[in-house]
Amino acid sequence: MPHQFTTESTFFNRMEEFGFFDAIADRLPEEFTLVFEIARILEDESKPLTQRLAPILWQKSSDIPSPHSPEHDIIPHLPASEEYEAALIDNLRDIARIYPHQFLLPEEVFYQKLVERSLWLPKPKAPRNYRYQTESEDFAPDSRKQKVYLLFDTSKSMQEHYRIHLAKAIAFFFLRQNRKELGTVYFRTFDAEIGELKTANDIHGFEQLISEAMHLRALGRGTAMEKALLTAIADIRSASMMGEAEILVITDGAAHIDVEKLRPLLGETIKINTVKIGTASITPDAKFLQGLILTGTSEEIKVVRDLQQKLRDLEHQIQNAGSESRRGVLRSEASYIAKQVNSQTERIGKKIAERYGREIEDISSTFIQITDLVPQDIFKLSEDKTEELKALAAEMLSTLINEPSLEDLKKAALLNDHLEMMADHHGIESEELTKTAKELQQLLEKILKEGGDTSHQFLELSEKDEIQLSKMMQKKSNAMVRIPLARLIKLMLRKVKRAVMRMVKRKKK
Repeated sequence: MPHQFTTESTFFNRMEEFGFFDAIADRLPEEFTLVFEIARILEDESKPLTQRLAPILWQKSSDIPSPHSPEHDIIPHLPASEEYEAALIDNLRDIARIYPHQFLLPEEVFYQKLVERSLWLPKPKAPRNYRYQTESEDFAPDSRKQKVYLLFDTSKSMQEHYRIHLAKAIAFFFLRQNRKELGTVYFRTFDAEIGELKTANDIHGFEQLISEAMHLRALGRGTAMEKALLTAIADIRSASMMGEAEILVITDGAAHIDVEKLRPLLGETIKINTVKIGTASITPDAKFLQGLILTGTSEEIKVVRDLQQKLRDLEHQIQNAGSESRRGVLRSEASYIAKQVNSQTERIGKKIAERYGREIEDISSTFIQITDLVPQDIFKLSEDKTEELKALAAEMLSTLINEPSLEDLKKAALLNDHLEMMADHHGIESEELTKTAKELQQLLEKILKEGGDTSHQFLELSEKDEIQLSKMMQKKSNAMVRIPLARLIKLMLRKVKRAVMRMVKRKKK
């Protein structure tokens, strides 16, 4: 029988709304509820972090403004339509529908434009007709839906300052938004190496991709951003259904990329959007600058190469000069040229250093810089929230002591993870809550170790259930709650017994 407070709990209700509770069927991701806390913040459109990320989080396949958007407010008296385009007025009656900012023009300019019919207004586009879709096709991939290629940074530096947790929350929120319209999403991780390609274009695919994203760990070395982008572009070009796809990069790294190489490959159809977490930066070394002088194609680099060639020619002439006076003249000229080379190289170096490692910003259609999260901004325990957690923990403790169901055990494991996380990152000041959380953890471990053999004989846990709960009770040391050898033997015997019973039943038939 469901427990009223547990059923009505904001904590579990929000977990279910976010889809997190379903995602932990197999195992609980590392610091799972920390991601939940950040995702909860991202859902609130009034939060500065959410507003900063809005161009990414609220990306839609349609550009139609909502009734409450600024775009809607500045376009008055619009006829009903799906899409609009700017057009010139045809007659005086159109004045009521022109873009309002034109009324700010000087009077003589306004009337001149009026006479010339050069004032602009939004004109509704003719609707596009598509073939009727059957009910079975409602959830099928559609070429008109959004197509996104998500590149997720798993370099080791992502472990710092809750970057991996913020990245997961962004990825989760973005994927959940795309799941609503069932667009097509390609997904790869990257660090020094490029991860395996994952795809989603249906409900099952999105659920699986969200679950995998929640379990990602930041352990890689390096940030091979250019290699990741080249791989994404190649994947998009090789798949006809991914035409005009957008690449979303979530990273904390500053990495040099060759913009001149990438732009032609992107063409006019592929766009890059980037979320950069943190303020990491890099500077070019002398080796990089030397290589750039040798291979660069800009005019200023070509000038340096020409000067270097003149310097080499002069050095050759000095060696072959017939007199000392001639050598003196050539040395003077060579010294002047050498100063020019050094000056030009230094200037190029300073110019390169300004944008080095920031090229992704230059090539991105949307670039969002996010500073590292401050714990106080994430883990705010209001008095109401503290009281809710107290009541919830006390009820779950009572439920586990009496008649817990398998669902109760999973909820208790989830709540235990959350309380541990809040204690670690926020510092729970309530002794009562801390004490209850510890009792909850100890009781969960006891039930898991005992299974259905002692006081909880009514609770029949399958071997799968016990393994799942064992994984959900995983600690920071990555040492799971161990199932005793005796229990494992009993589980195996139980499994063998069921197999034998099935064989007997089949023979009787």
